[in-house]
Amino acid sequence: MENANSDRPDWFEYWPIRNYLHTMPLDESALYGFVSPRFHEKTGLSAAEVSRFIQSSEDADVYSFSPFPCHGASFLNVFEHMDFFFNGFVDHVAGFFAKFDPALDLRQLVNHSDNAIFSNFFFAKPAFWREWSRICDQLHEDTKDGQHFLNSECTYTKGDGSTKIVQAKVFAMECVASYLLARSRKFSSIGYPLRLMPVSRAFETLRLETSLLDELKRQWLKTGEAKFLEQYRLEQKRVIAVGWPGRNV
Repeated sequence: MENANSDRPDWFEYWPIRNYLHTMPLDESALYGFVSPRFHEKTGLSAAEVSRFIQSSEDADVYSFSPFPCHGASFLNVFEHMDFFFNGFVDHVAGFFAKFDPALDLRQLVNHSDNAIFSNFFFAKPAFWREWSRICDQLHEDTKDGQHFLNSECTYTKGDGSTKIVQAKVFAMECVASYLLARSRKFSSIGYPLRLMPVSRAFETLRLETSLLDELKRQWLKTGEAKFLEQYRLEQKRVIAVGWPGRNV
């Protein structure tokens, strides 16, 4: 997906996705994905490998190809992940998501490697895209007010150490797919195996720990037994101390 000449660069990839979904007919039997030109660089996957994985997997509404599973595993959900880097994010975004899900507690939501989406790196059936679009379009409508808190600017440090300014609404948009998959029983999802995905340099020696964190979240979600969450939080602290020295969740 090319976005170099967007007339709304403040929205990053949402804008061309929005334009496509609003103007093009969708084939209900097809999967659609809108990924960055850097998809191969970030995932190491070719189009043929993506196609083979989907064709060899069980039928699902969404197929995720999220690199850096160390980030997804190290936090209970995508909102906690964002809050780690942009303090206060959860408090600011909670009101928006409550419009769609009044009972939602963002601090208790669970994402794992099958339903945590990195930077919209997923392919999905039209029904999922329509629900995604409904929420993102409301986000677009709400943030037309220049004073909206989700228009606040965040300084984002990229992997190469350079920085760029991104409005909080973009990070909220990037959480929508993971939120839907974690909360809605209407949609099924399958993630590319986390053990085969690239990880950040600091996590190259922590692949076993990354898999353990992911499994502990799955067990807590499956059983509701507090011991799994307690163990997750203990392991999480150890991993974060190595991955992000000097930081605490």
